Amino acid sequence: MAYIGALGLTALASSLLAGFVVAKARGLPGAWTLVVFLCGVALWSLAMAAPAMLGAKAASFTLTVIALSPLPAAAFVHLVFAFALCGALRPVAWASYCVAGVAALAGILLGVGRIMPWHGFAGAFAPSLVGWGVLAVAAALSVAGHLRLFQTWRQQSGLHRDQAGAVFVSSGIGLLALTGFAFPALGIEVYPWPVLALPFYSVALVYAVLRHRFMAADIWARRGLVWILLLAGAGGASALIATLPLALAGRPEGFVATWAALAGTMALGLLVMAPLKRLADKLVFPEAKLDVEPWRDALAQAPDERALSELANAMLRQHLGLGADGPGLAVVDEAVTLIGWEDAPTALRHTAARIAALVEEAARRLVSARRIVEAEREARLAELGALAATIAHDLRNPLGIVQMAATGAPPEVRAEIGEQVGRMNALVTDILDYARAWTIAPRPIELASYLAGFGVPLDVPEGLMLNVDPAALRRALANLVDNAKAMGGDCTIIAHGRCVDICDNGPGIAPEIADSLFKPFVSRRPGGTGLGLAIVRRIMEAHGGTATLARREGWTTCFRLTFGENP
Repeated sequence: MAYIGALGLTALASSLLAGFVVAKARGLPGAWTLVVFLCGVALWSLAMAAPAMLGAKAASFTLTVIALSPLPAAAFVHLVFAFALCGALRPVAWASYCVAGVAALAGILLGVGRIMPWHGFAGAFAPSLVGWGVLAVAAALSVAGHLRLFQTWRQQSGLHRDQAGAVFVSSGIGLLALTGFAFPALGIEVYPWPVLALPFYSVALVYAVLRHRFMAADIWARRGLVWILLLAGAGGASALIATLPLALAGRPEGFVATWAALAGTMALGLLVMAPLKRLADKLVFPEAKLDVEPWRDALAQAPDERALSELANAMLRQHLGLGADGPGLAVVDEAVTLIGWEDAPTALRHTAARIAALVEEAARRLVSARRIVEAEREARLAELGALAATIAHDLRNPLGIVQMAATGAPPEVRAEIGEQVGRMNALVTDILDYARAWTIAPRPIELASYLAGFGVPLDVPEGLMLNVDPAALRRALANLVDNAKAMGGDCTIIAHGRCVDICDNGPGIAPEIADSLFKPFVSRRPGGTGLGLAIVRRIMEAHGGTATLARREGWTTCFRLTFGENP
């Protein structure tokens, strides 16, 4: 019964694990080869269990499966060479399948042996000469795969070496278990104890493959497999502990005593299994309890959304025992999105959602603080603008008096005074333009003819119309074109749809001012007032549009004016 149970459990485990790989990793390299191999192991296990239960009646099924046994061995070679990242994978795989196919065909046509009673079993497989040849081919392919694994283990280092070692050890368990099937063929009258280790083979192989990332299966597939392993071990341990009293006390006599002993054994097994299962759960899926306040305090230290995202991901993965490549979250403004949690266990998804809520709360605080700072800054700028407008009005008369008083000065002095007064007048004009409330009177204009007066090359579709205030737009375009010309190089105006781009190939925008370019008193060129682009933004806002930086191939700097639907 132990022999049949071990083989039945192996068939069941191999089938379930094949389904597990199909469900969790079917799209990854090598997945289907692993599935075929596991199905072969399941079929072999059933074929070897059948004679022990049915005797000679199972001969047809068992002998056919044994004849086909080189094919799963060839799949193992294919799997190993794929794992070893071997450049000769395709020819090796073809050669293995061809040799296995020839051996399987010979086994089916010529027969591989017979089923005979052995050592108290109803039936066991005894190979013929051809059968020995078929098994020898299967064994040779298996040995070739193991030699390649061993070679990989010796040649590689680090993670790849660990991978090769894990697969080698797991396959070694399988080879050891298979030696038990040779006892009847060799006439060894000893119970086939090695076969009882076979159930561990399939699980150990898949664990080695997924745990060490032979295939890049997702973290939940790897953790689920570890959980299955630990749970299987816990089940075995609880069964052993539960049956220990019966083994020590002996078999009870009578129906009632037997029933009571079995009921006690089951109760003890369940009692032992509960804490073992909790231990397995805790090892694979760490405790999901969450102390909120320390998280709030830590997340509050992040200065911006990027730092908040990095800090939250690091804390989340550490809290749940996930690797650096595990699932995480993304922070965009006030929104927090969980990434990679679709297949996670419900408890962990719930914990991740709670953490995401804390991160979202921290993100809202960041956005709120930034809005308060911006509002305060805008208020200060408005006050400064009003003050500057008052000062500008008061400066106009003194500037006129200075210029009139300079008429009697020498020419070079008069020229210098005129230049400086002109600069001051330009600054006064910019301050007044920025401080004024821009009201526009839009009307349809034909853009190509309108832009022709700026004296720069145009790329504007004929007949393109825009509903704009001509005077206000001229002020904005004049600022941008003058700014572009002052930077040196070529300048052009390109229109498309509701957008107008003013581009130049000057030195470009310094990275440190790119984000604040349209704010007051920020200038991209020496000697600028720092109000030209701020005025452009005010004019575009009055049109219901925007002024932004844009990118165009062949130009270092482009300013894009985008007009709203109904300015």
